[in-house]
Amino acid sequence: MKFYFTFFIILAFLRINSQSVFNAELIKKIAYGHPSEKIDVLVLSKPNMTIDFSELPGIKFRYHAGNIYAISGDIQSIKALANLKSVVRIEYTQHHLQLMGDTCVVRNRIKDIKLGTYPLFQSYDGSGVIVGIIDSGTDFNHPDFKDVNGNSRIKYLWDMTKPLAANTPTPFGYGQEWTNSDIDMGLCTHTDLTHFGHGTNSSGIAAGNGLSLNKYQGMAPKADLVVVALDFNRPGFTISDALNYIITKSQLLNKPLVVNASVGDYYGSHDGTDLEAQIISNLIHNVPGRAMVASCGNGGSAKFHVGYDVVNADTSFTWISNNNAIISVTEYADTNQIKNVNYSVGVTNLNLIDLGATSYKPYNYALNTIKRDTIYNNSHRIGIVESIASINSFGVYELDLTFKADSIGYLWSISHAGTGRIDSWNFDYVSGTLPNIFEYPKISHYKMADTIQSIVSGFQCTNDIIAVGNYINRNQYIDVNNNIQINPEVAGQLHSSSSAGPTRDNRIKPDITASGATILAASPLAHILNLKMNAPYVVAKGGFHVTAGGTSASSPVVAGLAALYLQRHPTATNQQLKQAIIGCAYQDVFTGTALPNNKWGYGKLDGFATMTCGEALAGIKTVSRENGIMVYPNPFISEATISFSNAEPRKIKLYNSSGQLVLEDQCSSSEYILKRHNLASGLYLMLSEEKNITYRIKFVIL
Repeated sequence: MKFYFTFFIILAFLRINSQSVFNAELIKKIAYGHPSEKIDVLVLSKPNMTIDFSELPGIKFRYHAGNIYAISGDIQSIKALANLKSVVRIEYTQHHLQLMGDTCVVRNRIKDIKLGTYPLFQSYDGSGVIVGIIDSGTDFNHPDFKDVNGNSRIKYLWDMTKPLAANTPTPFGYGQEWTNSDIDMGLCTHTDLTHFGHGTNSSGIAAGNGLSLNKYQGMAPKADLVVVALDFNRPGFTISDALNYIITKSQLLNKPLVVNASVGDYYGSHDGTDLEAQIISNLIHNVPGRAMVASCGNGGSAKFHVGYDVVNADTSFTWISNNNAIISVTEYADTNQIKNVNYSVGVTNLNLIDLGATSYKPYNYALNTIKRDTIYNNSHRIGIVESIASINSFGVYELDLTFKADSIGYLWSISHAGTGRIDSWNFDYVSGTLPNIFEYPKISHYKMADTIQSIVSGFQCTNDIIAVGNYINRNQYIDVNNNIQINPEVAGQLHSSSSAGPTRDNRIKPDITASGATILAASPLAHILNLKMNAPYVVAKGGFHVTAGGTSASSPVVAGLAALYLQRHPTATNQQLKQAIIGCAYQDVFTGTALPNNKWGYGKLDGFATMTCGEALAGIKTVSRENGIMVYPNPFISEATISFSNAEPRKIKLYNSSGQLVLEDQCSSSEYILKRHNLASGLYLMLSEEKNITYRIKFVIL
């Protein structure tokens, strides 16, 4: 019997090895899961080729965006998919999703939008726009989510955690959904108490109407809401499922949509090349009246990223350890970065004695299969190292390592030799006090985990999602007992927890920063009742709102502003919205002038400028070194020089942050001198029109 079992495992590995379309997690799932177990996967097909899943037994099609399909099926059927010539990649994931989580309308310069200040010809409140919330849910009983007649503003609510029932939404096949009519009739059984009202906070900041207490009104108080309460314990692609659900409902309502996701996963490749990130991009990219905003994470002060260049003269290593018998870690690299890198796994005890190590393995040692190596100290087994590697359709290499220790308390080392680069994210890296060189001579080659590239992974790293950082909104407020609560933080300063970029492939993230720390936001009524008794200092005056913070709070500020923008421009695309936001961000003494950067993005959100000077017009290009236009100095006090790549005749138009034309001029040379004259301090947008191209140049006058 043992012989047949061993033969079956070997045969299974050979079959897995024959396929190169699976990611590492799917290879592992196939190896250890039962063939009849049903799982959710994403399938990438070749361009211009479709897959008819109706002819495939055991497979259920859910939805698709572009050439990426969301399906579910048993493991045996999903293995068979790899034999189709049209299939390029199949991915499975077990997410590590986490939640990311008044005066903000002033700090983010949104108040004048609500007032309809000139040159706006009306006030904006989000009317006619859908705000989608992907979070822990929303307390539909809170007055801020009802209209003046007491009816729910939440048009649809899907709670993924609920068991199968008659109201389980199709085509997803899990959870339960309710309409606003169901909510008004008392049929909805959802609560947002499990995660202490995190989603209610997000919903209130983005779109609360302030009926409970107008002082804490959200950004888009007249927008409708579609809410998805995530199941954080469910494997698979729940974020893309939630997004597809919200999009479908917005199409039924025939209204433009902005989605806020104050959730994220600190693990992953941090480059947006995984299939869930790609299908989310496909669902959003350049669709009129559709955009998505997300928090960039609260890992700014956590040392969980290890990334370095591997050089021949150095054998670098990092320890990883926890109190479990099983430790997992994944490394990422572009294929051309890893081909000349070898890796080894070793074990050191707490007395700093090296007990054993594997031989150095090439990058393709475990490519598309599972390899196991046993580490011994003399004849005593220390543990087993399991390696799985894969390369996705973007050429991104992942190496999944699992250490199965016979005893806990070891320091497991991952060493690299050769030439290239690796990046990895894990909270179990040893980054505290290390031995000195006399205690452990090899420590001179140790690569410490750092706090850079701490942005959450996946969809936030794509160019189609507006990722938001967090600065301190306020440092005092009046609580429910009329006491002044003061904290030592500096209002306006970047919060130390706000995650930083860049992405693994070195793109700027976050895109923008908004106020998040110490915002007063709606919370579930039952939760507030408990807080009034046990922690009244976190409940705001009036008794309907609590302090919220982190990028979970700053992200819905931007999403709410996006709803106002889509009210004014209902057919704007996500890229037009993004360019309007980042192109008219503002800077101050906290951001400095060296923008964009990977802490502040393009600066602080300026809502009013986004709505006025931030119009994204067809044929306009933002200046960069690549198109030969240089601006110096910027910001400036008295004058600035714009250096063009040629002496073509061009028109110069200068607009202030209210969208008013303050200067028109002609230029026929390769340089133009912009003099301050009587211009006030602030943000300005110059349009340089030549032939069929218009360039946009942002200035700040000090």
